[in-house]
Amino acid sequence: MNNRLRRVMTAVALLSTCSSVAHATPPSQISTPEQIVGDTYRVEPAYYVECHVPTAEVDKILQAVAEAVKLEYGKYDQVAFIDAAGLEQFRPLEGSRAGVQPSAGRAPTTNVSFSVPRDAIVLKKALDAIHRVHSYEEPVVYIHEVWRTRNTGGDDRNPEKWWNRKDP
Repeated sequence: MNNRLRRVMTAVALLSTCSSVAHATPPSQISTPEQIVGDTYRVEPAYYVECHVPTAEVDKILQAVAEAVKLEYGKYDQVAFIDAAGLEQFRPLEGSRAGVQPSAGRAPTTNVSFSVPRDAIVLKKALDAIHRVHSYEEPVVYIHEVWRTRNTGGDDRNPEKWWNRKDP
């Protein structure tokens, strides 16, 4: 399990605990994440998609996916996360388009991630977009079933929100 997924799962668990404490619904009555509702959020099922992308292709991949599924998250679209560039290691085997290579190569790669509703049709559109424009013979794509929070409003007076801050 990678660090990002671990952080997402920890955040959902923490939100579950906070919701149980802050809400009138006793924890014993919460049996699924979709029953978790806080004062300003709710929890919904989603797919979390991670894709290794050649660094030079990040914009092309994100544009294709956003055109296919908008990458909406509440009142925002084109919502994605772009990690710092790293190196991806690989060694082509027999039958690959590159042909057998004696040693592993490395290429500058960026991990791009986003979430979509847990809807197989939406997920397929996102995956089709990735595979259509990705330059790899075998794009590295991971799909996780996760729970994500969604804003339900009610935080107009919260001083921690950027729009309520008094400081410049």
